Amino acid sequence: MQISLISPYGSLYNSGLRTISSVLKNAGFNTRMIFLPMPSTESGWNISPFCHIKYPESLLERLKAMTADSAVVGITLMDNYMQAGAQLTKALKREDNFIILGGVFPTLNPEKALQYADAVCIGDGEDAMLELVRQLDAGTMPGAIDNIYFHGASYPKLAYIHDISTLPLPDYGPEGHYVYVEHSDEILSFKSLDDYKPFMSFWPDSSTKEPIYIYRMETARGCPDNCTYCANNILKKVQAPKVRFRTIELIEEEILWVKEKFPYVTELFIEDDSFIARRDIRQTASLFKKYGLTFKCFFAPVYFTDELITHLIECGMTACQVGLQSRAPNTEEIYRRTAINRNIDEVLKYFTEKHPGFPLIVDLIVDNPWEKAEDTLYTIHYLLDNMPKNTILGISSLVFYNSTALCNRAVKENILDTSTDYQLKTWHWHRQNRIHYTTLLLVMLKLRLPRMLIRLLASKPVVFLLQRSLITQRLIPGLVKAIKKHYHIVKGPNIKDSKY
Repeated sequence: MQISLISPYGSLYNSGLRTISSVLKNAGFNTRMIFLPMPSTESGWNISPFCHIKYPESLLERLKAMTADSAVVGITLMDNYMQAGAQLTKALKREDNFIILGGVFPTLNPEKALQYADAVCIGDGEDAMLELVRQLDAGTMPGAIDNIYFHGASYPKLAYIHDISTLPLPDYGPEGHYVYVEHSDEILSFKSLDDYKPFMSFWPDSSTKEPIYIYRMETARGCPDNCTYCANNILKKVQAPKVRFRTIELIEEEILWVKEKFPYVTELFIEDDSFIARRDIRQTASLFKKYGLTFKCFFAPVYFTDELITHLIECGMTACQVGLQSRAPNTEEIYRRTAINRNIDEVLKYFTEKHPGFPLIVDLIVDNPWEKAEDTLYTIHYLLDNMPKNTILGISSLVFYNSTALCNRAVKENILDTSTDYQLKTWHWHRQNRIHYTTLLLVMLKLRLPRMLIRLLASKPVVFLLQRSLITQRLIPGLVKAIKKHYHIVKGPNIKDSKY
């Protein structure tokens, strides 16, 4: 049986879909992996306030031909890719094939996802997809499969993979792997693993002549924290209640595989929600150093210790991303981050005093309907007083994920209209229809404008004058759109947006 697995994301990294492909291949089934990145749409400078993806009809016709022999088509979707999933399922659906959607969007919005496909996968998909394909291959009508929600059936029994170290390494082909290249409007077939090289490249700065090649790796699934806004808030209930860690032996196996298959890779991007929460974090980091690989990772302030971060830097950590979201006490409580942010003072002090040039990334959330201007100003002044000079700010708009604690509160208080396609809202602050003046102050801090100037612009009289509806809903969004449009003209459509 032939199965086609499709990813619409801008990045070709998709550990879950690639692992599903490996599981199916190991069971004797043929898989084809198709990646459909849309760079001009994925760019962080995209003018649209939402992530509207519309594939050209010529591409859809080619996809129909490519999947004509596939009995099963699986598509992975995050929330703001709902339109992409709807368009793909409509184009690729035939009477003799079975289309299933998986990923965060179907997991959190199964009934909505079922409007477009034959079934949706909720949570872990490796065992579920294998059982579905086996039943279809046997010629029987599939039914009663853990994690698979069918039309006309009741909500399925949920199960999760307790030991993710039993899963095979992700499938990188290259046989049967394809990628759509928008600027040339062609679907390229991978001939060798060297063809992945341009998709793994990263230029640290404009002066660098040679790129760094990065391999993205997952060493755990899930998050140890339970923030009210995060998809993990509901994934803990429908997927796995605790973080599942891969063994250090399997991590070493993957590193050896990377060294053999991708010899040009020199750096790892650890995709874990909070990498330093691993009990064996020191041994894992030492393993990266042993094989000459630098790395980047995410972590929450609560897990910080001076000794640990020093060890990670000595082992080759070249950047790290810490979630702060807000320092205002009211907002921390809303996000359930009071305890999680506990060590943020020590984090910022450590990098200020011991590694002032280190590229520390601090994440913040804006566009919170419960956060007042004075709350955002509290965070701004906190950063002005404590943030290391080389810090990079990651500014994201609040997105409501279905059934999370914050989403439920918004619905209860009539802040969120669930009859709309609110799932399409993107986390890019500059795509919003309303841009707060206080958000612009954070952007100024991100751009490293003089802090004395920002303090002046963050004074209460100035904020009082400029944090008004006429300015935040018309003047500032219009100005940002004009800047972005000019940037598009100067730089062209294929602008890559990177956190680092």
